[in-house]
Amino acid sequence: MLLLLFLTIIITQTQGQPCTLQFLPALQIITMPEDTKTGDLVARLQITGTTSEISTRLVYNSSEVKTNGTDYFTLNFTSLYLRSSLDYEWWSSNNYPNPFRFIVECTVLSDQSTRYIDFQLDLIDVNDNPPIFNQSIYQINITETTPVNTIVSTTISAYDLDSGVFGLFSYYLLNTSSPYSSYFQLVSPKNASLLLLKPLDYNSMTPNFNLTISAQDDANSSLSSQAILSIHIIDVDTLNPAFLSTSYNLNISINTTAGSEVIPTQGRIFAYDQDLGINATVIYSILTSNPYLSINNFTGVLTLQREFNTTMLFDLLIKV
Repeated sequence: MLLLLFLTIIITQTQGQPCTLQFLPALQIITMPEDTKTGDLVARLQITGTTSEISTRLVYNSSEVKTNGTDYFTLNFTSLYLRSSLDYEWWSSNNYPNPFRFIVECTVLSDQSTRYIDFQLDLIDVNDNPPIFNQSIYQINITETTPVNTIVSTTISAYDLDSGVFGLFSYYLLNTSSPYSSYFQLVSPKNASLLLLKPLDYNSMTPNFNLTISAQDDANSSLSSQAILSIHIIDVDTLNPAFLSTSYNLNISINTTAGSEVIPTQGRIFAYDQDLGINATVIYSILTSNPYLSINNFTGVLTLQREFNTTMLFDLLIKV
């Protein structure tokens, strides 16, 4: 005896019905770069149905986001547009969730039944911020006696608002027209302290000059900023005073009266501090014992103390 059993299998397929997602999985994931412009199309939601079959409404973002979703997005049927720009760094700094979800309320027009469809949006960080120095000008003072290979600590610092690898940057000293750009280099691209390469001399150099430092994004060198390093070489008291002339000839008439100022043929005795940045006051004095002449300690002016009774010749040793 042969028994035949016929089974009718009915497969119910919800996919393709109005107000369902066209493709599995049941959650559509959308990625949006942070540099998406206001008004740009973010995504076309994969909701089944035509304008004669369904209507849609954006309801809200995930519950953690206090602002209604329509502040950021607008929905035109199944096309999602950006209404207000979203900055990845700002979003993260406010501890808003990323990715976050929003819900679309979908109504089937034929029976007015309503379904709620979840979507997930991932806000993608973009390398869109240049490094920024915390100052536009840095004042750096260095004494002229600083040894070569000394590391000169600075307050130079920059920051990048981008996160992760996009926030990495390096420092560079730029080749400029300054004749002193070769005197320094950075300790490393990640350390903006200066390394002195050549000896400094206040008198032979321009004691105040500028160098330019750049902070460049590691991933995109076009994202960069610059700052000025205002270098000031500080003079140190390393040089003796010097006379304008190495010797002075003084001819005094025998008729010159005591108390008179006497002036050498080379002009008044004058000395100066060779440390030009210090320019200390010089003090004059006569080292050789002599009863006839005195010198003003501050001006170098010679004064006859006693009148001459006869012609004589003598030397004076003046110290400054």
